Amino acid sequence: MAIVTRAVPYRDADLILTLVSPEAGRLTASAKGCLKPRAKLRYAASIMNFGEYMLSGRGERYVVTDCVQYDSFSVLTEDLGKYYAACLVLELLTKLSPEPQPELFLHAAECLRDMAYGGASAPDAVTDFLKHALADNGACPDFGVCASCGCLLDRDAVYTDGEGMVCPHCAPADGMRLDAATRAYIAGEERDIPAEHKTRAIMTLSDIVFRALGVRPDGGYFKEIK
Repeated sequence: MAIVTRAVPYRDADLILTLVSPEAGRLTASAKGCLKPRAKLRYAASIMNFGEYMLSGRGERYVVTDCVQYDSFSVLTEDLGKYYAACLVLELLTKLSPEPQPELFLHAAECLRDMAYGGASAPDAVTDFLKHALADNGACPDFGVCASCGCLLDRDAVYTDGEGMVCPHCAPADGMRLDAATRAYIAGEERDIPAEHKTRAIMTLSDIVFRALGVRPDGGYFKEIK
């Protein structure tokens, strides 16, 4: 089982696919002739395609020989905002999966499903996935309680590399400050806020992902929502 997170043209009609699998992590495989209009496995070489992939070869020289498709999530291509959000999810999944990450893989598939069929908005889905990325790697701070003194965070908060989320009274000088609306949105306490505030919150959360995990989510989504 795997999902296509990237597809790059190669030679006249081939594609080089990046696949992420919950069992094997990140893989690279050739999709022979899949740029041809009548290619049998053309569907299997599309970004976001989710299915059971059969591969031949060994090491880093895999070739896609067959695929049982579970979902293409093609409806996401009809909404530019959701499409770019899906690309962010897949890019981050790729960067975090040199080794298998089965929980993160499941959360990525759920994120695509919720945007495609569950009515989830792109900003809310991206926010929840970024939090899952942190949690699945043991790095998600508690956005509701100060990690230092234990007080409830109901206004501004500060993210620190050492302790996580703390109240302003416990914050060091070099912490990342979150205003009350940003903290509440990320925490899931208040999602009905203006679009520009959601954008600010997602960019702040992306900075936390970078500081905690060392990878930065793809910038294409942020260019689209600005």
